Amino acid sequence: MHTYAFSPARLSSFHSSLSNKFNSSALNTPAPAVQPEDTSDLLPRDISSRFGLRLREMRRAQNMTQLRMAIDFGIDRSFISDVERGRKSISLHMLEVIALGMKVSLSDLFRGL
Repeated sequence: MHTYAFSPARLSSFHSSLSNKFNSSALNTPAPAVQPEDTSDLLPRDISSRFGLRLREMRRAQNMTQLRMAIDFGIDRSFISDVERGRKSISLHMLEVIALGMKVSLSDLFRGL
């Protein structure tokens, strides 16, 4: 374990340099306005969110509620909800259960991701 000791003069010099940096006129200038991008056509960035949207889309295409899916596939309904919202990751085993239950291939579950 290392112990770092600063002399009072060195510490004062360090504080002074920080103070100069943070009191510069550059910090008093407003940041340039950032224009929001139209992200309505973009996919969510993380794979959990993209998979969740895909799962919801497939479930709804089969006119299945989360409750029906939970009962038929033996999965907790709140887990399905969390996966669809991208809040929980899903295991390979569970992916296989869903693919078999929906009568699709594993690759169909990932199509378009």
